[in-house]
Amino acid sequence: MTRAAQITQARSAIRKTRAAPSSSSEPASMTFLVFEDNSGSYHWTILAADGATLARSEGFASCDDAEQAARRVHKAATSARFQRRADGASPVDLTARRDAASDDADAERWLDEGGSFSSEAVTR
Repeated sequence: MTRAAQITQARSAIRKTRAAPSSSSEPASMTFLVFEDNSGSYHWTILAADGATLARSEGFASCDDAEQAARRVHKAATSARFQRRADGASPVDLTARRDAASDDADAERWLDEGGSFSSEAVTR
């Protein structure tokens, strides 16, 4: 089956699930799709009912390998525990990280433009 046919089949399945009446207590439908990328690797992906990609696997050498991995994930997901974050882990301060990255980039840009520094400036 070609990649285009696989995508068309998945989209058709998604449209059918959207059209089907569902109760409010029923979880949204998801689809596992196995496909070949342009480099010849096979992946599985989980698509939400609206077609959004929720997860994508690493590359596999064959379609069968990707499908077996997708089936393992599908089976194990029903018994997986949900953890919000690792115990004792503090939230990441993304603003501080962004500012630090900006400072590093400014220093690199300054050196690239011919700036220099002395060992005295580093020890201060």
